[in-house]
Amino acid sequence: MTMADAGRERQRSLWRQASFTSFWGSQAASFLGTQVTMVALPLTAVAFLHASAFEVGLLAALERVPFVLLSLPAGALIDRWDLRRVLVASAVLRAVLILTVPLAAALGLLTIGHLYVIAILVGALSVFSDVAGLSVLPVLLPPDRLADGNGKLEAGHSGADVLGPGLGGLLVQVLSAPFALLADALAFAVSGLLMLRVRPVRPAVTAEQDEPASLVRQIREGLTFVVCTPLLLWNAVAACLMNLFAFVFLAIQHLYMINTLGMAPATVGLVLAAGGVGGVLGSVVAGRLIERAGLGRAFVLGGAAVAVGVLIAAVAPHGAFAGPAVLIAGYFVYVLGGPVFNVAAITVRQVVTPQQLLARTNATMRFFIWSSIPIGALLGGLLATALSLRGSVLVAGIGLLLPLAVLWLSPIRRMSHMERTGAA
Repeated sequence: MTMADAGRERQRSLWRQASFTSFWGSQAASFLGTQVTMVALPLTAVAFLHASAFEVGLLAALERVPFVLLSLPAGALIDRWDLRRVLVASAVLRAVLILTVPLAAALGLLTIGHLYVIAILVGALSVFSDVAGLSVLPVLLPPDRLADGNGKLEAGHSGADVLGPGLGGLLVQVLSAPFALLADALAFAVSGLLMLRVRPVRPAVTAEQDEPASLVRQIREGLTFVVCTPLLLWNAVAACLMNLFAFVFLAIQHLYMINTLGMAPATVGLVLAAGGVGGVLGSVVAGRLIERAGLGRAFVLGGAAVAVGVLIAAVAPHGAFAGPAVLIAGYFVYVLGGPVFNVAAITVRQVVTPQQLLARTNATMRFFIWSSIPIGALLGGLLATALSLRGSVLVAGIGLLLPLAVLWLSPIRRMSHMERTGAA
């Protein structure tokens, strides 16, 4: 067998493992459903309930609050549970919750308060689903197959990023926003059913971890390590600022496109799908860019693309052709930079953190970074109310220059991909 044949066999082999293919399908369905929700839920508030900018910003903030409140304890708890059960339960419960939105709309009972409750509960279930999903492959696959498995999962995620927004916008156009969520509920139901075909997935738990007090101790160790490690602290500050101002923009993006630029829901989905294409390209080039430019410079370049993309979006004109064309260009650049920034941020953690602290460090960093998301979403609604939607998008673009300044002043800028500073 030639090397090329061996490579092709290696690519095919995971698709022959029933547990992996079922898990991949479950995750792909969940990713797709989440992308539809990201379009249909805010458009339900905007187009069906005629929500204000503040109400839409609050809705986006409430979706992220559980990630702040539950990330640390969820990470510690899920290590004790069967991961398959966590993923099945979270998928089925999210399907049921999402179904209440079109049901209430059909009965004439849907309110913005209902959407707030759904945002919080679905967000809480998503915390457990996301953390559990990240923990499955190391148990399901041998170490030498993890890179292959993660690559296939990332491809599914990127595909959902491309297809989901366009599908969501089309369904909103055809069915109206609340009833487009039926597709989301179906996707979560499929995700749960496929996960039932995966063999039980329970990570090993030590006797020490079985002690209730060890959860608090493990959380404290992760927090202490991040705060006392300068490279991680600079990383956290830059990522917090990035999420803060990105969500100033994301919280009001649908209102901006519909009310300011006069776009139809299907066009909104097209713009978001174009951003997804940029995200796929960013995922492909991130590793090569880090290899050639160095870790720190790639970090800065990814953040710069995000800021430039939002600034382009801020100057998009009103018009049937010009507005969508400029906005598609802005979204493409904006989402292109995201994977580069994220891959660099995660790689910094990996080269700095000892192996025995990596999981707790990731949970702690995610806690810090996601804490800025609901603040940014709420700020987006407040700025849109006080200024204008276009003015708020411009503020977001200018604010996204701040993490670049942080990275430029930090020691991260001088890091190459070859450096390791953490203990073994």
